[in-house]
Amino acid sequence: MSKRFGFYYDEAMTHPIAIERNGAARVVMLPASEFERLSRLDHLALSPQELSDEAIHAIRTATPSAGSVQNDQYVD
Repeated sequence: MSKRFGFYYDEAMTHPIAIERNGAARVVMLPASEFERLSRLDHLALSPQELSDEAIHAIRTATPSAGSVQNDQYVD
């Protein structure tokens, strides 16, 4: 890889590049901006204990849209 680092660097700027060892992906190269975006998403999740009563009520009483009900066929 070290001889072709520039090539892989350029490729990683357009799409993630997985680096394998013993046939398994061990490291992924991606643009720093994408890493930062993904890092921010990691902090958006809350544990159930962190949810407000209002949020829990909204989840429990939510109804699926017609489109999502139609997509159930792809899950089974």
